[in-house]
Order: sequence, then structure tokens, then C-alpha cells
Amino acid sequence: MYGKLTPLQQTHIFLWFVGHQTASFRDVADRFNISISSLFRIIKRLTFYLSNRSPEIIQWPSQNEKVEIETHFRNNGFPGVIGAIDGSHIKIDKPSKDPDSYINRKGYYSIQLQVVCDHQRKIRDIFVGYPGSVHDSRVFRVSPLSQSLAEKCGNFYLLGDSGYPLLPNLLTPFKDRGQLTRHQLQYNRRLATNRKH
Repeated sequence: MYGKLTPLQQTHIFLWFVGHQTASFRDVADRFNISISSLFRIIKRLTFYLSNRSPEIIQWPSQNEKVEIETHFRNNGFPGVIGAIDGSHIKIDKPSKDPDSYINRKGYYSIQLQVVCDHQRKIRDIFVGYPGSVHDSRVFRVSPLSQSLAEKCGNFYLLGDSGYPLLPNLLTPFKDRGQLTRHQLQYNRRLATNRKH
């Protein structure tokens, strides 16, 4: 059956699989009337294809793009910003080696994903692979972006949540211990709003 599937059909199967994390291989194979081994080959082939294409697609903004992105954030009350950084968890099955390291704070097994997106939610930088128990700040510290942030940003900034360190090119919220001024609270709200856009 696998050889008879068109590239478009294989893409549909792959997208359905990755969009339904709770579906098993058997469920997906049955849904599309293919064998589990065919499904595995489709997933493997498209995963490698996308991974190999990622350097062409996921690129830090050019100078012209930085100006365009900054204009958007400036219009939303945050001048100088060219993106937002955040971490996320990719759910995985229980690893055979050192499974406790992969349990995140929400109680499931995962690997860490760190992403920088622009105002259109286009991924501009990605770093994947640390165990789910690792804090966002540590993932950032060991990521290549941490070492090149000043060079990549220049006079611009990224917005991060409180899990990230405050740096010359990385703006984070004021720590709220109940004593923030009205301006600091307003800054925190505006930062959070801009990170979600």
C-alpha cells in the first residue's frame, strides 16, 4: 500500500499523526487503511525531510525583517523588540534510560523545546532535546542562541517570561513580590500581551 500513496496522501497522513498526539500507530494506520510499518516509514521519511529543510526555513530575521517586526511591536507599545522566546514540552513515551529526568513539572515525560517567534508566529530560532525536568533558564543558557544573542539582536530585544534571565537583549517581567509600582505592573502586562501576539 505504501508505494501506491501519493506524496500528498503521505503528507496528509503525517500531518494527521502529528496533530493527534494521543492516537496510537494502530489507530492512525487503521484510519488510513495502511500497515503500521508503512505508517512508520511515512513518519520517518517526512520527519527527516522536514529536519533537513529546517535550516532553509528557520532563519534569524534579516536587517529589513527586523525593522518590519520591530514596527509591529512598537505599534503595540514595545519598541525595539524583534521576537518572543519561550519553552514548551514535547510529550514522549517513558524513556528506557534515566526516565525520571524526563518527567516535567506537569507530571509527564517530555523533551524541552525552546523557540523564538516573530510577530507573525514565524519560528526564527529553535533548540530541542533537553529532558523535560530541565528549567527554561538552563535550556536557554546551554543553547547556541545564548552565546550569540548579542550578535544576533544588535540593538534589538527579545521578550521572555520570568523563566528567562534579564539580559541586555532579553527583556523579562519585573518580579512581583507585592511591591511593584503601577508602571512596573503596566510593563509586565504589556510584555505578557506582546509575547502572546
